[in-house]
Amino acid sequence: MIGRTAVWTTIAWIVLIISGASTTGVLRAPLTNSSVVSASYQFHRFAGTVVGLLGLIQLTRVGRRSAWTWIGTGLVAGTIASGWLSTRLLEPRTSAIHAFMAALTAVALFSVASASGLTANLPRSRARWVTVSAQLAFGLVVAQVAVGALLRHQQIGLTSHFLVGGLAVVTLLAPAVAVLQDPAAFAVERRAAQWAITAAIVQVGLGIAVLLMILIGRPSVEAWLTATVAHVTVGTLTLLATARFALTLRPLPGVRQ
Repeated sequence: MIGRTAVWTTIAWIVLIISGASTTGVLRAPLTNSSVVSASYQFHRFAGTVVGLLGLIQLTRVGRRSAWTWIGTGLVAGTIASGWLSTRLLEPRTSAIHAFMAALTAVALFSVASASGLTANLPRSRARWVTVSAQLAFGLVVAQVAVGALLRHQQIGLTSHFLVGGLAVVTLLAPAVAVLQDPAAFAVERRAAQWAITAAIVQVGLGIAVLLMILIGRPSVEAWLTATVAHVTVGTLTLLATARFALTLRPLPGVRQ
């Protein structure tokens, strides 16, 4: 029961991230119907609180505690608090922090929903650079999520986003391709590598689409909102896929690489 609840809570949290990206978009888009903006804003605020509280209940009911459990509890509480704080302050940096914490919380909730705790801990040796590169890629994707949140809330320019994003993709593709080409790699490792590569490629494609809209002009408000919300959504999925890949490669204690 806990596992099933955790899965649905994780899915609901990702839907809330989509809602948050949509809310940010409609608040800035030149929409003539103000009721759409108000409805989106109110839905995100109250639905976020409800799902956040359900997430806290889920995490406190987990029988076996782990680092992800405690981290997730703190992140859920912090996301709820920063969300309500941002509605009162209406300050862009607070909203960016809220968005960043929400993305990290998705990783923590997913770790609880995953029966393996996001890691297979398979007892085999591999080239150390593969594991280290995968872990570094996860760190860079986390940094990219933070940079993306600051960019969406107009706190930084595109250059930082391009730089960190490019480094993250290159650092991720190297170990992922190495795992796919390794005949001794386990099936779970291959699946994790495939998901990570797919998510990264789709995210880059969406980023290029958004960039083209910036350079040549938005074809319509609806197309702009769709592209930007999709970019945020796939960015979260890329974070989850990269976390899965990095932790799947983590060796058991005592296993040499």
